[in-house]
Order: sequence, then C-alpha cells, then structure tokens
Amino acid sequence: MTNESEFRRGGVILAVESVSRSTTFYSEHLGFSVEQTFEAPDYAILHLNQMRLSFAEKGTEADDIPGHFHYPPSDVTNQPTMLVVEVANCDTVHAALRAAGVTIASEVFRPPWGGGRFFIVDPDGYLIEIEEMA
Repeated sequence: MTNESEFRRGGVILAVESVSRSTTFYSEHLGFSVEQTFEAPDYAILHLNQMRLSFAEKGTEADDIPGHFHYPPSDVTNQPTMLVVEVANCDTVHAALRAAGVTIASEVFRPPWGGGRFFIVDPDGYLIEIEEMA
C-alpha cells in the first residue's frame, strides 16, 4: 500500500480537435488557468483549484504508451464519463454561459435534497455538469 501523501492531485486528459480552442473555452467560460502548453503534438495543462485538466491533440499516439490513441466522443448522448465543475450559484452561471453562447444541454435542475445542476457541452462534445452543492 502506498502512502497517500505520495499522491498530489488528480486530473483527466481529454482528446480534442484543437488544443488552443479547448484551452480558450475552459479558461474563458469555466475559470481554468493555463499551467503549461506544448507543441508537436499540441498539449496543454490547465488547473482549477486542485483539479488538473489536460488537452491532447486527438489521434496522437503517446510515446510512453504505444498503440493507445485518444479521440473525443462521437456521440454526446452516450459518454462513459463527464467532467463536473462545482459553482456557488447554478442560476447565475447558467445565465452567464447561455449569454456567452455556450451550448447548454439542460436547464437548471433543483433536486429535493438541495443544490442544483445543469449540463453544458464543450466544443468537442464532452458533457460537463455544472453543480451547486446543497
């Protein structure tokens, strides 16, 4: 068993059509900061608080895992996972993202146990849950 102090933060890598387009989308609309960018192939590392989000140019084979290729989802309605971003107020963020022209996949839902959530779609078709905790 490893010591939990050996692990620093978690994250996810998304395959995208355009690293610069995705970097702009997540920075401008979701508050991520750019930590580092690379070229040939294009790659970016962003962060939001302790969350790490990376973008890899779609279809690129990684040198350290031969035979593995990343691609964005082909069907936005059938994805094995989604990104979740927590916010203070869903209604405010929903209105701001709609006004900015972001693709809104659902209206704000307020469950009986409190809080709220809605979904957006990024430029590559990834579904993102915007969540307000109760």
